[in-house]
Amino acid sequence: MSAQFPTSPASAFEPTWENRYARLALRVGLNPDSPVIVALSGGADSVLLLELAHRAKPRPPICAVHVDHGLRGEDSDADAAFCAKLCAERSIPFVRRRIHLDPDPSGLEARGRTARYATLAEEASRFGADCVLTGHHADDHLETLLMRWMRGTSLEGLAGLKPKVRLSLGAQELTVVRPLIDMRREEVHQILSREGIKWCEDSSNQDTRFTRNRIRHGLLPTVEAACGENGIRNLRAFSQAVEGLESDLATHTAHLHWELPLHAGALRSEDAAHIGGTLKRGPLLAIPKTLRRRALWRLLSEGTGAGPKRDHLDTILSTLERGRCGRFALPKGWLLQLRSSTLHLLPPQNHSAFPQLDAAQLGNHQPALPFDVSADLQLPAEGLPLATPGSIILPDKRVISAELIEATPAISVSQSPILVELDPKHMTTELRVRFLAPGDRFFPLGAPGSRRLSRFLADAGVPREERQRVPLVFAGDELIWVAGIRPCEPRRVSSHTETRLRLSLQRSALQR
Repeated sequence: MSAQFPTSPASAFEPTWENRYARLALRVGLNPDSPVIVALSGGADSVLLLELAHRAKPRPPICAVHVDHGLRGEDSDADAAFCAKLCAERSIPFVRRRIHLDPDPSGLEARGRTARYATLAEEASRFGADCVLTGHHADDHLETLLMRWMRGTSLEGLAGLKPKVRLSLGAQELTVVRPLIDMRREEVHQILSREGIKWCEDSSNQDTRFTRNRIRHGLLPTVEAACGENGIRNLRAFSQAVEGLESDLATHTAHLHWELPLHAGALRSEDAAHIGGTLKRGPLLAIPKTLRRRALWRLLSEGTGAGPKRDHLDTILSTLERGRCGRFALPKGWLLQLRSSTLHLLPPQNHSAFPQLDAAQLGNHQPALPFDVSADLQLPAEGLPLATPGSIILPDKRVISAELIEATPAISVSQSPILVELDPKHMTTELRVRFLAPGDRFFPLGAPGSRRLSRFLADAGVPREERQRVPLVFAGDELIWVAGIRPCEPRRVSSHTETRLRLSLQRSALQR
């Protein structure tokens, strides 16, 4: 249902329309000229945001996207029609996207939010926009703070909504910007009312099955009745104080970040290089305990797109601080492995970055990881032949090449884990490339003898879940190179080597 107000003559707000968007954009770190997607629900906040961007001079390139969850029948259709008409009147490109969600209220808010942002990220990419604008305002900020407080959160969670945030959505990344974050809901309504601009009232905003609505219509009015307007004002001041403290603490933990996975060349193609990663235990343990909790929560949130629950984070921290090793399941199918000196963040063992949502719930827009550990790297049991000179392309587009070069004293032997040189003397058997198989043994360069390959990979820091991704180069039955990690000892180049076998591993095939 639309809320309509009579159009007033020149209002006190009219002179600010042309430049107000620029001021709001700069406040949240957004270039006012940048192309933007406006998440348009039809509610007062998103309508005001669209109007501000539309009236700005100069006006940024705008595309409005309405995500229809399909949960309210005719009301959903009416809201979409309202948004389409609003945009048509302003000559603003409009996209309506339908997503299908299980109406079960358990976890509905979270599932809807995940699917909505994934859809918006796709439209932003299509439009060429770097960010999506949402109409979240100060009341949304406070409601989010209270929801997190009551459900349980650590210090960083109490900072509530941020004006600008980068979301990780599996293979997608999305910047969400909230230009109205300092406004009150009533301010939004007053501005639109004075301008005679319509908006839609979402009937689901009255549904007390949802925690946010119970806070909005139950808790906050109770606080205001008991403490007056100062009670609400003090809650907002508390939120701002926590946000300021959180910002200060961030300066002491910002240096902690995920590095590329150990032996990235051995494990990852170029497209998958950024997924997961490793982190040294030492720097994390060197900061105070309170900051350690904050840093680990942030690292896991950045790495997986979802922060762990408080109890689970406590268990991880306890194991870490006692110097123990362990493996911990994380949201969305991720895995954290604590080893003696490092933390390994491993991606889900399936395509979906959102295992709690099936394909029907996300339509055709389900984000996917760039690889499926169990399916993408299938090779024949006997491996692939590698000619010399020649190269092969692995299923994930990594390339292994072989060539013979003249050995001269002026050319030192490569020390790179992805470019090795060996002595091919008496090596008459064809080279082949395959992956780990039961019973494989390896005589590593510098070692006193051979050992089980699985043990070598474990000692090299390769997580168990990723050992099948390491390419192995064989000459007959002899394993001469664990690609990206180490060559074998028996083929070490010496002063008597006349010709060198050069093997290389590239993380992506050259584009032709």
